[in-house]
Amino acid sequence: VQVLRSKKIELPKKLAKRYPAYELYLYGEGSYAEEHKVLPLTGIPVLFLPGNAGSYKQVRSVGSIALRKAEDIDFKYHFDFFSVNFNEELVALYGGSLQKQTKFVHECIKTILKLYKGQEFAPKSVAIIGHSMGGLVARALLTLKNFKQDLINLLVTQATPHVAPVMPLDRFITDFYMTVNNYWILNARQINLTTLSVAGGFRDYQVRSGLTFLPKLSHHTSALSVVSSAVPKTWVSTDHLSIVWCKQLQLTTIRAFFDLIDADTKQITQNPKKKLSVLNHHFIRHPAKHFEENPSIISDLTGI
Repeated sequence: VQVLRSKKIELPKKLAKRYPAYELYLYGEGSYAEEHKVLPLTGIPVLFLPGNAGSYKQVRSVGSIALRKAEDIDFKYHFDFFSVNFNEELVALYGGSLQKQTKFVHECIKTILKLYKGQEFAPKSVAIIGHSMGGLVARALLTLKNFKQDLINLLVTQATPHVAPVMPLDRFITDFYMTVNNYWILNARQINLTTLSVAGGFRDYQVRSGLTFLPKLSHHTSALSVVSSAVPKTWVSTDHLSIVWCKQLQLTTIRAFFDLIDADTKQITQNPKKKLSVLNHHFIRHPAKHFEENPSIISDLTGI
């Protein structure tokens, strides 16, 4: 039996004072958790953002699968999964905390990258997985004044209502949505963040699939939107919470993450074409074989 030992990351005093209700954790279990009691870290950072009333512990499903996969390849590569504790705030019912959460996540990213200081293959950016409103908070990072877009190399959102709030109960929520979506539409040419949105499908009664589709403009091709029941090797619809622990979907996500690793930098590739190609392979087409960057033509049908 593996023992779970999520390590609480010590935040700078000023930051802890400014956000007393929020925390940052590094997910760990078994021998991996023991080894990573001592910093600096050596893996590839991924940050999980929970949604409305969500727990930082929801990172366990995807983190555990990533750890098993790393063990299979003798830790040639491995991911370090971080998770933010938003104190289970009800941000879908009251939007007043959304801006505060966004600013805290920005500080968390900078804190995470400092944990790799001095390493040969130190990362310069993090991948983000956002569940529900956590995915919207991740997109809102780009609207912050001092935020550098290249701090995020990939964004995966699960059951996130991107288009509009499920229940527009106050002006804070509607204003937040307007700010985020207007920014992404007006700055589409400058945004080169590869983004994947996964919807739960018909079983998700809380967030219907139509709300999860990212605004895809003709010149903005780095955004993909899928429904879980159409994802190869998943083929199931999930309810709003189970999308976080659906094994088929998390396996697909982790397979994609490992295929995104650049062998030279030992981090997620910076090549946007390769990122889209990998996500297309695992979440849309999947020809029942391993991902190949330059697949060979099996048969050339000429003269037909």
